[in-house]
Amino acid sequence: MTVTAADLGFKGETVPLRQIYELAQQLGFGLAPPEIAPQLRLQYLDQPVGEFLVIGMNPIRTWTGEEVILPVANGGAGLILIGHDGRLDAEIPVTSRFVFLRSLPMAPAALIRN
Repeated sequence: MTVTAADLGFKGETVPLRQIYELAQQLGFGLAPPEIAPQLRLQYLDQPVGEFLVIGMNPIRTWTGEEVILPVANGGAGLILIGHDGRLDAEIPVTSRFVFLRSLPMAPAALIRN
C-alpha cells in the first residue's frame, strides 16, 4: 500500500519520520522488512519517471554507521535504489510516497484454537 504523509493528514512541508511511522502503525499499516526494497526494484521495471517510493521500514546502518531507509526510484536517468536519511527525527516532505505493509485483519476469537 502506498500513502503520502499528507494522505495521513500531516500539514506543512515536512514531518519527522517518527511521526509518519507512528501514525501509519496506529492506522494499521506495518513496516516492511528491508529486503522489500531491492525486491521491488528488481520487479518494478515500468516505474514512471519521477516516481520515488520510500519503503516504510526500520532503518539499516551503512558501513559508516549512518541510518538509512531505501527509496525505489526512477529519477529519469534510470531505475535506482538509494539510501535516504533514516533517522527517526529526519524531516520528510509530506509529499513523499511511502510503501507500507497492510496488516491482516484479526481473526475472530471464536476461530482461534489452542
